[in-house]
Amino acid sequence: MQKNHSPLACLSKAEIFRNLPVELREKLVPISAHQEFFPKGSLIRQPFDGKDGMLVMDKGHAKVYSLNEDGKEVVLGTLNKGDSEGQEHLFSDQSRENYVQATTDTWVCSMTRKDFQKLLHETPDLALNLLNDFGQRLITVEQNTVRRNSMDAKERIMAHLEDLEKKQGTMTVTLQLKKKDLASYLGITPETFSRKLKELEKDGRIQVKGKKITLL
Repeated sequence: MQKNHSPLACLSKAEIFRNLPVELREKLVPISAHQEFFPKGSLIRQPFDGKDGMLVMDKGHAKVYSLNEDGKEVVLGTLNKGDSEGQEHLFSDQSRENYVQATTDTWVCSMTRKDFQKLLHETPDLALNLLNDFGQRLITVEQNTVRRNSMDAKERIMAHLEDLEKKQGTMTVTLQLKKKDLASYLGITPETFSRKLKELEKDGRIQVKGKKITLL
């Protein structure tokens, strides 16, 4: 493990754990594994691989996708440093349905369902804190779903760019997915994505230079 890697800081980045008191987060450290390496292009997780539980991205980038009935890739999202995936697998033994693929050299930290469930039984305060946090999260998800579904393609793209601005902490954001994959994620065609991106630039709302987009 790298000397500057902090297991506690790593787990604290996961959305499911970040609101927990520090004394409860410290109890998660002994049941977690850290800094497993995956080279660019390799599959970090895939259906029926026998691996359950949650991942936390320590370094690098990855994409999450599924395959439709025709075997076509449908991008569901991206994972960057500090993002987590598979939180639901800490609570359910249902087989994983999605693929997680490294888009750069990537290091991940993880936690299995068995170890997490054992800790939940032993630590009632942890279970109560998580339950209360889930309630608030459900409200937020519902609000975001309504907001997204009411937007046209142009505003959906703009909202995504604004989310990236907050996440990356800069007005010049970097697209970490290919444009066709990002279009799939936003629920629009690649042609519509390109056309609406040009319209946003013409409207003076953004400036595009390759994969870098500046919000004006």
